[in-house]
Formats: sequence, C-alpha cells, structure tokens
Amino acid sequence: MTGRRLRRAALAGVLAWLGASVLGASGADAQDRGLGVLQGAAARYQRVDALCAQFTQHLSVPLLQEERTGVGRLCQASPNLFAMRFSDPEGDAVVVDGESTWVYFPSLDPKQVFKGPVEASAGGRDFHREFLERPEEKYHVRYEAAEAVDGIATHRLRLVPKQPAGYTAAVLWIDIREPLLRRIRIVEENESVRTITLRDIDLDASPDPEMFSFTPPPGALVISR
Repeated sequence: MTGRRLRRAALAGVLAWLGASVLGASGADAQDRGLGVLQGAAARYQRVDALCAQFTQHLSVPLLQEERTGVGRLCQASPNLFAMRFSDPEGDAVVVDGESTWVYFPSLDPKQVFKGPVEASAGGRDFHREFLERPEEKYHVRYEAAEAVDGIATHRLRLVPKQPAGYTAAVLWIDIREPLLRRIRIVEENESVRTITLRDIDLDASPDPEMFSFTPPPGALVISR
C-alpha cells in the first residue's frame, strides 16, 4: 500500500471512529461536545493578532435559481479589520476598515457600493469574530459528525442563533488536529446558502494595511445602511 493510500486509510479510520461515537451520543452530549470543540477553536483564535488564507466561496440563491463561485484572499487583524478580496470575479470585495463595512461587487454592479457599520460584518463577513466570540451565549451548538474537508479530518458543528441574526443556521468544519476553521456554511433567512472553504491558513500573517482600506470608485453610488 502506498503512502498516500495509508494516509487515506488512516483518515477514514479516524472519521469512522469519531462518527460512531457521535451516533451513540445523546442530544445533550452532542451539544456539550460541539460547544467544547467551538470553545477550543475560540481559544486558539484569541491568541492570533492577524491571519490570512486563500478562500473559495460558493453562493446558492434558490429564489433566483442562481449559483455563483468566487475565489480570492481573506485577511483579518485585531481589533476590527477584515477583508475578502476576490481575484475571480476580479475586484469584488468585502472590507471592514475598523469604522465601516464596505461591500463592492463590480461583477454585479460597478456603480454601486454598500456602506454599513462595523457590526454589519457579522454572519459571513467577519465570520471568525461572528462565530468564535462568546459562542455559548449566542448559539445552540450541536456536534453533527466527523467529516473530511480537502483530505483534512474535521469536526462538523451546527450553530443555530439564539437571537435573530440575519441567518437561520451556520455549519462549521473545524480541523481535528489543530482547531482551525476550514469551512463555513451560512444559511440565510432568504434560504440562500453561502459556503466558504479556507486553505493555506496563516495564523502569523502580516497583511498589507491596504488590504483593509477601501475607497469607492469615482462615480459610484454609495448606499449607506
């Protein structure tokens, strides 16, 4: 058996064992276990001043019968800096500059920019901040299964907000070996589903300050919320 096959077999064995243990757990046990995994990830990210990663985002909009996929680079820095800059579609961006949240999708409308308060970053903007700050206060958490993401063994958790949050549920995939967010799926109130997969995660990043700076293009209409 080759080294790759051995690794795959070992991963399959770990996932099968973890999955069997979850199937045998009660609802309370699944909740406690899920919250424990989430709190472990929260503790890990609390020690991080800045991070960057490559991302792939898939958006499904049932009401419009549309599917969109984009790729790019994501960075975050304390205390309130966040950016998703797309290389495809090129120029699309979500930027939290510490004072405002900017959403600009020239692939849809190059003459329109949305501007909102920093709090508008929640629920899929700055999802590290949204899902890992005080999770026990904000969510009902359930451990669903062990599952591989791009060949990496992860815990899959379902989060349901205790208070209105603009989305009805979120699913997180957290690395078993090191508590990193590998994938986030957000089910919005209009039934749209956004799935973001992270790779090449750097928890010791030094992002360029320009990553968190946004200036509306000349002639663009800025819509404030």
